[in-house]
Amino acid sequence: MKKPDLISFEETSLSKEYKNLQFTVILVQPEHSGNIGSIARAMANFNFPNLILFNPIEKLERIFSYETQGFAMHGKKILMNAQVIQPEKNSLHLSEFEKLLDQFDLVIATTAKGKRYTNIKRNAIFPEHLDLPTSKEKVRIALLFGKESRGLTNEEIELADIILRIPTHNFYPTLNISHACAIILYEMFKKIHELSIGRGKHPILLAEKEDRKLLLRTIEDVIQILKVRNYKQKRVYCAFRNVLERSLMTKKEMSLILGVFSKINSFFTKRDLFNDNLS
Repeated sequence: MKKPDLISFEETSLSKEYKNLQFTVILVQPEHSGNIGSIARAMANFNFPNLILFNPIEKLERIFSYETQGFAMHGKKILMNAQVIQPEKNSLHLSEFEKLLDQFDLVIATTAKGKRYTNIKRNAIFPEHLDLPTSKEKVRIALLFGKESRGLTNEEIELADIILRIPTHNFYPTLNISHACAIILYEMFKKIHELSIGRGKHPILLAEKEDRKLLLRTIEDVIQILKVRNYKQKRVYCAFRNVLERSLMTKKEMSLILGVFSKINSFFTKRDLFNDNLS
């Protein structure tokens, strides 16, 4: 039987201020079905269900094959529901792409080539520096990823409002597209969700503020009873407070520690009363 506080516990929940943001992942000319399946899996991990494949180079039968569905795992539904847009001619690629992006309120592109800030067309920021909008109306956001072999072209990049780059080691800055997509989605997920500490079916519930205050008051009483020198009392108290607050105690941890200090307090209090009665 679960405790009441565990029943209502949610490890992650969508922040109310971002509830009107609607994200769509757009893969531009994807070349390998395995990467497409892996991206669908990452999208399922972070609850981004909308996928568009624009002018794919990979054959459709391979994209929706059982093998690719295996890469997608629980993202199979996202993969199979993906919208495929194929211009009639390659010469229409850019114009059709622009027409697609006109449907979105904010277009965020990704690049691995934004390290040199002399390239104004690819002047990128890190995901952690991105500020997402809040709105009372629905905001449609596109996340663009280019083909594996060369990424987004300069012409495609120019159609974006914001360019993101993932910080990497200088020796090898280019990530596999599925890895890059997973990192970007993770960063977006963190921005729009409220995260609590938890672990699967047995979430870790943090100690509440009032309980932490009670523990600190008990520790303060113990410091007084132990007759720590006056000039050290405040410093000792602050040391305990700093360590305990930094540790992000769980309810169980706080309960055990409080029990120990309460017994120490009770023991010395009873001893002092006994000594007072003898005298």
